Amino acid sequence: MHCVCDELQRMALEELRNAKRLTQADMAEMLDVPQSSISRIERRADMYLSTLRNYVHAMGGVLQMQAVFPDGGTVAISRFGEYEDRSYVVRARVKSNGTYKFDAQPLDQGAPLSTKALKVQAFTKTLKALHVPEPQISDVRKSLEGGSLTEIGGRFAKRVFSAPDLIAAGFEATGTGQANDR
Repeated sequence: MHCVCDELQRMALEELRNAKRLTQADMAEMLDVPQSSISRIERRADMYLSTLRNYVHAMGGVLQMQAVFPDGGTVAISRFGEYEDRSYVVRARVKSNGTYKFDAQPLDQGAPLSTKALKVQAFTKTLKALHVPEPQISDVRKSLEGGSLTEIGGRFAKRVFSAPDLIAAGFEATGTGQANDR
C-alpha cells in the first residue's frame, strides 16, 4: 500500500514542480533564467548540486543530502564546500545605471561573497530568495535611494544569513578577498 508520503519522496523534478502548482515559466522567472533552461534541468540525469539546490530553493524547499550505507547507517551530508558553515552579514549598495549589488561578509573567518550587478527586478528576487519580508524589502529600497549602502536586517539587530542560502540566491566568492569591489 502506497501512501502519499512515499510518492512525494520519489518525484522527478517536473512532478515536484507540478505538485507545487508551478509552471516552467514560473520557475524560470523565480530563477531568472530562460524557460528552456528549466526544461533542460528537468530532463537532466546529472547536474551541479548548486543547480538542484537553487531549483528546490525557488519552490521554498531546502535540499538535503544523505549517504545511505548497506549496514543501514544513514549520514546527513551538510557541507559541500568551504562556505557551508559560515554566517554572513549582507549589505546592499547602489552600483550605477539603476543597478544594485549585494556583498556578504563572514562574521568569522571565510571568504566574502557577492552578487553581480542586478537590475531592480533581480535585486528584489534575490531579497525574496533570502526570505526577507516584503516590508523590509521596501525599507531596503528606500534606504538605498537616500544613500549608497544599507545592511539587510533590522536597525537594532544584525540579521545573519547562511552560506547555502546566499549561494542559492546567486552569491559567489568574490575571488579577490574584497567584498566591496567597485
